Formats: sequence, C-alpha cells, structure tokens
Amino acid sequence: MFSRTTALFAPLIALGLATPALAESTGEIALTIAGEDLVLPLRGGQSDWSGSANWPSVSLSARAFNADGEDPVVLSLSFDAANWTPSVPELRLTRYEDSQAVEKLFSGEDQEDGALSVTLGSHDLNGTTLSLTGSFQGTMGTSDNYGRDIDLSQGKPVEGTFEVTVEQLE
Repeated sequence: MFSRTTALFAPLIALGLATPALAESTGEIALTIAGEDLVLPLRGGQSDWSGSANWPSVSLSARAFNADGEDPVVLSLSFDAANWTPSVPELRLTRYEDSQAVEKLFSGEDQEDGALSVTLGSHDLNGTTLSLTGSFQGTMGTSDNYGRDIDLSQGKPVEGTFEVTVEQLE
C-alpha cells in the first residue's frame, strides 16, 4: 500500500514544487492634486489587466503611507483601451488619518464628472504581462454614492503619470 500511495503522490508533489511563482505587478503612479505632489507605489496584488490583446481593461491600485507607516493615501485608476486608445477612465483617491477616511475624491470621463482623460505613452504585451506608460488629467470631486454623481463645486485639478507592469487577471 505504501508504494502505491507513493507512486500516486510523487508526481503531484513534483508538479507542485515545479509550479512557477506568479509575477507581481510593479511600478508607480505620480500625481499632482491641487498643487500637492504624490508618488504612490503600485499595489501588486491589486493591479491587473483583463480582456484581450486588442481590448484590454486596465485596473491600477497604488498606496503610500506617511513617515510612521500609517494613514495611507490610496488611489485607483482604471480604463479600457480598445485598440490601445483609452476610454471610460475612472480615478478614485482616498486619504486616511487615524485609520479613518477623511477625504474621498472621484473623477470620470464625462465633463460633469471631471473630464478625466488618459493618454498612453507606450505599451508592450509579452504573454500575460502588460507594461504601460501614460498620463492622466482631470478634476476630482466628492461623491455621496461612490462616484456615480460627482460634486465638482470645490473640484481639485489632478494630473499624473504612470509607469507600470501588470499581470493578466485569471
């Protein structure tokens, strides 16, 4: 019985040990919002792309902490890129103090949502790994319903760049 069990498990163990490690998404997003400069490292496990080689959907998440390693600024940028032309961009930024969200800002493509635009500088797709550079600009405002309706009455101008490498969502 022992040799039969060993014969069954040996290939499974070998396959498990030979499985390649998943690559982490890397890079950063640099932005200026209302005159404040921020550089946010990409959150590897929270950033990815999906879709096809000619119509990817890109989702980037970045976060930076203060000097004490607390109270992060969290940013997400997402967009589609049919034929490598960005469309339907969304930008969200949340700022924390004492573990509480004290500022939540949103921006979208439509004029009434902040006229957010994304421009790709370069793209390279190698298997399931997508490397991108680009820029974005628009206006960010508050929202009581997670960005569905954005109040720009006290809008904050935002512009930034990104240089990232992301893995395809499985």
